[in-house]
Amino acid sequence: MASASYMEDLTCSICLTIFTDPVSLLCGHSFCKECITISLSKKDQCPQCRTTVPIEEKYLPTSHILKSLVAQFLCPEHEEKLKLFCETDQQLACVICRDGERHNGHKFKPIREAATPLRRELEKGMGHLSAEIHAIESLANMQREEITKIQVKSQQLMTQISTQFEEMHQFLRKREEEIKNELKEKEREAVEEMTEKFKAMDLALSKSRELQVKGTAALEISDSVKFLQSWTEVNNMLTPECLFRPRANDLGWFCVLNHCLYLLCFKSTHSICCNSVLCSLDSAVYCRN
Repeated sequence: MASASYMEDLTCSICLTIFTDPVSLLCGHSFCKECITISLSKKDQCPQCRTTVPIEEKYLPTSHILKSLVAQFLCPEHEEKLKLFCETDQQLACVICRDGERHNGHKFKPIREAATPLRRELEKGMGHLSAEIHAIESLANMQREEITKIQVKSQQLMTQISTQFEEMHQFLRKREEEIKNELKEKEREAVEEMTEKFKAMDLALSKSRELQVKGTAALEISDSVKFLQSWTEVNNMLTPECLFRPRANDLGWFCVLNHCLYLLCFKSTHSICCNSVLCSLDSAVYCRN
């Protein structure tokens, strides 16, 4: 309907066809230049409203705005009114186009007759399109909700992970202090025991050096009587079976090595323990999730 009204606005009321070289009078009505020129030569009134047209107005210039609008309804090749629709090429055509070689053998319909089924087909397609848009909008809304859900869930998991790792850190800090304290106690016990061993070693070393000095001095005596007197003095310091018996085996070297190994073992054991705790807590975090 709007198109029909639009066509009426571009139709000359004198020749009843689309404007050719349109012009407009001061009263607002428009006509083909040739049509209004002939009409005014007979009677100086507007053919529609009967308003008198001054002499100076009889030489009106072409209305380029109307001409450009009219051009949309004219065949660009023949400047004839587009009255037909070529179903073969799916385009508007004029009568001259229909009879031309380019459209030879093509099927034509009047514009109104061709537009009716196409309009029904488009309306049907628009109905399907509306349903499709509704379906896609529903899917989009569902997807939007899922995006919101996953974002909320992710934030919840972030908070949960932070809380659990803070608990782990507190546990590890507490356990660190406990292990350090245990290690300090083991160190104190080991050092105390080894200090006692060290004192025994120092005493044994002092006695051995004293014996060494006296033995060396005795060996330097060439006189047999004096040598035997010196020997008797040395011999009185120890029993004969202990005089030259090695003393190192009695001083606890094994205990020293045993304490060192014990500390290393203590360190290694607790390292493994801490690693096990971390792995267990790490697994627990993901299991809870």
